[in-house]
Amino acid sequence: MMGSTSIDLDSPIRISQTQRPRPPAEDLHRYWRSHEDEGYLERYWPDDHDHDAWIGNIRRVLVHEFPTFAKADIQYFAKGTFNRLYSLTHASWDKSYIFRVSIPVEPFFKTESEIATMEYVRRHTTMPIPRVIAFSSSDANELGYEWVLMEMMPGEPLRKLWSAMPDAARVEVFAELAVHVKQLVALRFSKFGSLYFADVSDQVLPHTASLPVQNGNGAELVDKDIGPGGRFALGRIVAQDFFFDKRVYYPGSRGPFQTTRELVDMRLELLEKRLRELSPVEGAAWYCENDRELDRNKDRVYELFDQLKALVPRLVPQDNGPEDVGVLWHDDLSEHNILLDPVTFKLTAVVDWESVSIIPAYETYDARPAWLSDRDWRPTPLVQLARGIPPNDEFITADKVRRMGEMGPAREEYHRIVGLLYDTTSPETQQRVKNKQGIAKQLEIATFQHRPWWTASWMAENGFFCNGTAADVVDEPTDTVVQDNTINNVQA
Repeated sequence: MMGSTSIDLDSPIRISQTQRPRPPAEDLHRYWRSHEDEGYLERYWPDDHDHDAWIGNIRRVLVHEFPTFAKADIQYFAKGTFNRLYSLTHASWDKSYIFRVSIPVEPFFKTESEIATMEYVRRHTTMPIPRVIAFSSSDANELGYEWVLMEMMPGEPLRKLWSAMPDAARVEVFAELAVHVKQLVALRFSKFGSLYFADVSDQVLPHTASLPVQNGNGAELVDKDIGPGGRFALGRIVAQDFFFDKRVYYPGSRGPFQTTRELVDMRLELLEKRLRELSPVEGAAWYCENDRELDRNKDRVYELFDQLKALVPRLVPQDNGPEDVGVLWHDDLSEHNILLDPVTFKLTAVVDWESVSIIPAYETYDARPAWLSDRDWRPTPLVQLARGIPPNDEFITADKVRRMGEMGPAREEYHRIVGLLYDTTSPETQQRVKNKQGIAKQLEIATFQHRPWWTASWMAENGFFCNGTAADVVDEPTDTVVQDNTINNVQA
């Protein structure tokens, strides 16, 4: 089975049952703690096992499910946001494999949607991605965690090679990536949510799946291979703004959503619930330093949130526009997840398909990879402001200018190949996109919840203030994060 011939599977093998258990809240909060430097809740592994213990448990899983794989040399490989990765190799094998163990931050759904998404992409594009051999979307096993067994892809992360790459090679790799992305974003969908295998439809759909939309010739325009007769289902969304920290337990719709407004309204509702349920007491469940600072300034934070909430009906219409077409988008095409041949600098793989979902096209920022984007710059966190660390606005501005010059040619070639995702000629469309992107940015986990002063600044810069008084940004060591003259009202 594992000699010179590769494994030939029609689909990944699910080891676990399709029925999902619901862990109690007290079981999941132990996977979150206050980040030492920035004070927000971060994911961590409470188990103090050493690598030998992990390897022993992995081997027991493999002995039970895949005896041939249990003969592998198992070594620690890497650690990610939600995962531990171990390599599986053997002198007689022509391939290497990765065994990934995951923290249960969104039990069942995250693993199920990720594996289905990878299989969907593998079947419908030429994107080079790992092939999944088997997975468990349940923690009812020897590990006590969900896990995935997949092929190890060749290559090195872009971040390790970028400084040594000639300018021409930098442009070429993003031109190559663009060819695959163009195929990915050409797949269109009727709703916003996540992909699953059809056999778990009853677990992930609130209603009966709709039939694919077709034109007069019977050719599918959207929802390819989805719904009755298809291999896949479009169901509940898996995204960090829907499951991060306490959000996983809040009631409310997880989709799939028919309109952008429905999607934005639910994000807003979850953010509001999170802000109303702070954990400011050290030692208590879900405590983080950021919540303590929000609680100290909660009157102003709540007032600012109410003003943001009042903006949504003004800036996000009830009906979808051309910019709201649903696309499957890998929102972390970063220097960590793009793998290249270290000699030729050719693209070898795109990895880490966790929480990849179907979102409105405008939220992809023209399908721009994170590495070519300026969307990753973050203002100084709330906790650091409270500690007296001044805002890093000047550094951000200078670094943007530097990177724009460095990335410019690659970005230009990438967008030339990918092309437009929707018609942008209308001034009305352009204004809607600007408004919607602004709202989307404020609702990201790392924005309002961690940096409300930045939302106040954005509102002021865009004219969302009253009586000529704009929001001030805290620029001095003080416990007051949003100053007294922060926006009083939002003009109708």
